[in-house]
Amino acid sequence: MASAYAKQSDRQLISSIQQGELRAFDELYGRYARKVLAYAKTFFWDKAEAEEVVQEVFVKVWETRAKLDPELNFSAFLYTCVKNKIYNKLKAQKKRVFVPDTELETLADEAAEEEQGYRESRRQVAFQLLGLLPPVQQNIFTLSKLEGRSHQEIADMLNISIRTVEHHIYLAKKQLKTQLLEQSPYALVVGLSLLA
Repeated sequence: MASAYAKQSDRQLISSIQQGELRAFDELYGRYARKVLAYAKTFFWDKAEAEEVVQEVFVKVWETRAKLDPELNFSAFLYTCVKNKIYNKLKAQKKRVFVPDTELETLADEAAEEEQGYRESRRQVAFQLLGLLPPVQQNIFTLSKLEGRSHQEIADMLNISIRTVEHHIYLAKKQLKTQLLEQSPYALVVGLSLLA
């Protein structure tokens, strides 16, 4: 039973969760809890506080499961919920320990700068990886994965068949997987997100 859920997409799992399927919820928890916990830990000295934030967010997801939209990007939704929970918790702590507003704003600004820096760094690594591909594959893969265009749109733009587009994407993924094994761990993470 667990393996059946493991093969499902986030959207399928959300639909199952809406029906009260606890195993589907366990699968989503298993996919994302460790990732968002690592993110939350960067904001707290005490690991227990980070764990509390993550647990509270997942409890809220379960409690409000009927309102979840299966079409939403669950990963982005979850990180937003955790980020909001962290911000509210830090604001509450500020009241207790008298942290000036300016310091909290600075923390928020620094977090935004770090996120921007990460996005820029990720973009650079992504382009380095794409530079390893032949020009045609590079162009099609960029249109698909970085610009989010559909296979039909790409086929129309380049005046080729959808099957040809799919073939080039397949070859690009295959070559990138081979190249990724020789890259740094960071490049590997970025590359895997491109291949998702």
